[in-house]
Amino acid sequence: MYKALRTYATIALLMFSIPALAEEVARVTLENGATVKLNDDFTWEYVILESQNKPDTAVPVTLPATVGAVTATDSTAVTTAEQATTETLTANAIAQSALLKSTAKGGVKVSLLNSQWDEDGRLGLTFELNSNSPEHYVMIELEISLFADSGALMSKEKVKVWQAIFRMPDTYLRKGQTRDSRIFWIEGIDKAQWTKQLMSLKMGEMDSRM
Repeated sequence: MYKALRTYATIALLMFSIPALAEEVARVTLENGATVKLNDDFTWEYVILESQNKPDTAVPVTLPATVGAVTATDSTAVTTAEQATTETLTANAIAQSALLKSTAKGGVKVSLLNSQWDEDGRLGLTFELNSNSPEHYVMIELEISLFADSGALMSKEKVKVWQAIFRMPDTYLRKGQTRDSRIFWIEGIDKAQWTKQLMSLKMGEMDSRM
């Protein structure tokens, strides 16, 4: 699969000029039904979200009577319904949800290791980090998106999934190492709506030392 993705990305680069920032140049449907988008910087990612337009609840607006009118007139009530765009997981993403529980960047792979609930109803998440990079990472940021069983977004959190201790090289994440993160406790998640454990992970800022 990955060899095919690299091939598609190479073809896409030949077809499009390269802008300053990475942009989508093509989408490919894999044999397992998953859709991925190819970027012009040789990266790719799963397409997991779809947009849905839902009208907001109508809000009545009362208009006052015309100023200077001799007799009072009935106020006019008008309603407005603005379209709100929401994003939910695609049906295929829900079916292939195991693929969304890991992500990779800069030679480091981050995967969900364990989930648990405490007596206060908080969701605890632990992650496994595996490095194949020559860099010695001291900080790795991870964006965690949690979705209800219906696919609707419930929460989005940014955490430092790896944080080394200042001036302690033994705590750096190095090539060939596999480390476990600490437990991250997330509040406000309805346990009854998270039985499928739907989530997506995205790595952000990464700091390294020599």
